[in-house]
Amino acid sequence: ARAKQSNIKNIKFQVSDMEALTGQYDTLACIDVMIHYPTEKMYGIVKKLGSLSKERMIISFAPKNIFYTVLKKVGELFPGKSKTTRAYLHPEEDVIKALKLAGFSVKRKEMTSTNFYFSRLLEAVRD
Repeated sequence: ARAKQSNIKNIKFQVSDMEALTGQYDTLACIDVMIHYPTEKMYGIVKKLGSLSKERMIISFAPKNIFYTVLKKVGELFPGKSKTTRAYLHPEEDVIKALKLAGFSVKRKEMTSTNFYFSRLLEAVRD
């Protein structure tokens, strides 16, 4: 909407399965995806996305820290699939390392949250 209001005509948004994604993009955003992959696989995902991004990557992930680890463990005490999250938590230093290995440096960090969901948002630029 802002692009249209600003009369920007050379912008294109694309939604894709990240494993099938090809091409080159100025900015690549990967929001609320990393929670579905263990940290070991996250490195490969960031590497692939980094190879497709010319300038910038925006990535969100569930940060692994004592608070979220305890919260996840408490959820496991209750029976039923809906009582605990199956989301993978990632140490922030691992995500930053994966970005660095892909040729990017973190420019900005933010936290996002809703009632029961918290994520870390990183904006990284190509070195």
